Amino acid sequence: MKKYLNSFKQIVGAQNMITDPFDLKPLNQDWQRFYEGKSELAVTPTSTKMVSEILQFCNQNNIKVVPQGGNTSFVGGATPVQDELILSLRKMNNILEFDTTTSIVTAESGVILSSMNDYLQTYRYQMPWDLGARGSCQLGGNIATNAGGLNVVRNGPLRNYILGLEVVLPNGKILNLLNKNRKDNTGTDLKQLFIGSEGTLGIITKANVLCSPIPEQRQVFFLELKDFDETIQLLRSAKQFEQLGAFEFMEGRILQRCLPFNPQLKAPFEFKADKYYVLIEICGQQIELEYYFERLLKHTEQIVFNQNESELQAMWRWRESVPENLHKMGHVLTYDLSIPPDKFEWFAEEIYPERKGPYNAFYGHLGDGNIHYNIVFESVQEMHKEQERVEEKIIKLTKNLNGSISAEHGVGQLKRHYMEIQKGKETFGYMQELKRLFDPNNILNPEKLL
Repeated sequence: MKKYLNSFKQIVGAQNMITDPFDLKPLNQDWQRFYEGKSELAVTPTSTKMVSEILQFCNQNNIKVVPQGGNTSFVGGATPVQDELILSLRKMNNILEFDTTTSIVTAESGVILSSMNDYLQTYRYQMPWDLGARGSCQLGGNIATNAGGLNVVRNGPLRNYILGLEVVLPNGKILNLLNKNRKDNTGTDLKQLFIGSEGTLGIITKANVLCSPIPEQRQVFFLELKDFDETIQLLRSAKQFEQLGAFEFMEGRILQRCLPFNPQLKAPFEFKADKYYVLIEICGQQIELEYYFERLLKHTEQIVFNQNESELQAMWRWRESVPENLHKMGHVLTYDLSIPPDKFEWFAEEIYPERKGPYNAFYGHLGDGNIHYNIVFESVQEMHKEQERVEEKIIKLTKNLNGSISAEHGVGQLKRHYMEIQKGKETFGYMQELKRLFDPNNILNPEKLL
């Protein structure tokens, strides 16, 4: 890479290059510190034109490129495998326009999700998806992974809200798919190829996003349930709520273990290891608290609800803090699965014999069938030793349930070896053909996804 430094300096300028090993280290590591690359150079372009010139040069010289947003991937999707060029979009962070008539925002891909919401709040709008990593994840990375998060049960998947994209292809050509029309029935919707492609087909530089109005009211209920069957019965009832915003599930023993890491939070219950806990959010213009409270009381008497905004945020913090607290306990293997909600407990019981870590956790978005299964190990060596054996069983069980090995985190490096099993040989073959069509030299995010 060193022999190309002057060439990149001519394209982006010295001020948009990172060569210091200390500054490169966090860019070479994934969020979990599970993967680490050896990149000696990162570039931080400030425009689509710069991205185009970078990719054109890299394609001509067969230089591999890793696009990187907020670097919050759980699967090593934005981490170099070897010494690829890191192309960070952090400086392309301009919000270009918000159309108050259509509620469509146009922004560059490096805008942080929380910054988007701060901007939109002035207009009483918000982004239609929400993630625990909202303070660091970026728009382009969200789109490239078709990120899920906490609002899917209400709003549906991210891709439904992306009306247009600007994408730079591996050869440097700029594909203008920007579009503010809610309806556009003019043939194949090419932008959908890039949503969820994890930066393997092109680099997203701009997007048109349909935004959601901020609910006038939000009400959170925190419930303790005696067993999983009761939890499923609650889910079936909650699905009938027109204003259901979120339905989050946690094992009691997870919350017990999180207590020491959340000393500033008041626990809504005395968490019990053998119980199940559910956080339900209701949102809308007018919320009849008594109506929902009475409906929920049919399932459990152990129920609390927020009486102000600070209590609401504290209840959500119990759920959102689970992933970061698990990483404070040790080295974590994280699995992000879609399976039928009523099979969660069966799945857990089938996996239990394989659980070798000192602590393991099930939690997730029960409302949309997305479970997060985490195994915590005391050492990296133990984690690597057990990984393949545990994964094979998880993949097999997920496949038998017609589920998905990636509900929202993406595939990245962690799951790419199981993609043919997940998709089937024929479908996987067509995905590989698309990759060859867009990126015949395989320069973009190599050894990811496919």
